[in-house]
Amino acid sequence: MYKYSYEIPIQMSMQDRLPLTDEHGNVHCYVKKRKPRISTRIANNLFSFTLNYCYEVVDQNDKNMYSINALKYHLKLDYMLTTPLQKIVLKRMREQLIESKYTWQDNSDTYLFFQHYTAEARLIKNDEEIATVKLADPRNSDGSDTVIITLLKEDDVNLAALAAVLYHSLYHYNRYDSSLLGKSTSLLNF
Repeated sequence: MYKYSYEIPIQMSMQDRLPLTDEHGNVHCYVKKRKPRISTRIANNLFSFTLNYCYEVVDQNDKNMYSINALKYHLKLDYMLTTPLQKIVLKRMREQLIESKYTWQDNSDTYLFFQHYTAEARLIKNDEEIATVKLADPRNSDGSDTVIITLLKEDDVNLAALAAVLYHSLYHYNRYDSSLLGKSTSLLNF
């Protein structure tokens, strides 16, 4: 097993770059927060609530590795996973009362990402679990959260970065952002 982690402060600003580190403390990439394009913000605010921010993982040269965007169309919230080579729509399916799972196809591989009842998020590729993501201690004394990513099959920084952006966008962000409870009020909030 291979472990990666990153710390999430209480309030994440637009300037924060959260380092994704391995077991030896080496920084491989960063989780960042950014605002969506103006057209996306206007559409999101006109039609319903959604993510006010997008999250992305960038390498040490600030090149985008993965990002998650959210748009609300036809009474359905869609998430778009963007990689350097393609854009993939994540299909959301209700798992239980409040839990959802997300599936997508990448080449000939089928991926599934969901939060298990133990509060661990799991990444599955072709019916085989390849990574887990969980909070180390959700009640740190300094108020920050430590996210632990465990790769079960191989040591792959890209896989750890994918798990980080999925977890941060789809689960961690949704736990704390009160704007998801109601409609956003600012159309041109730059």
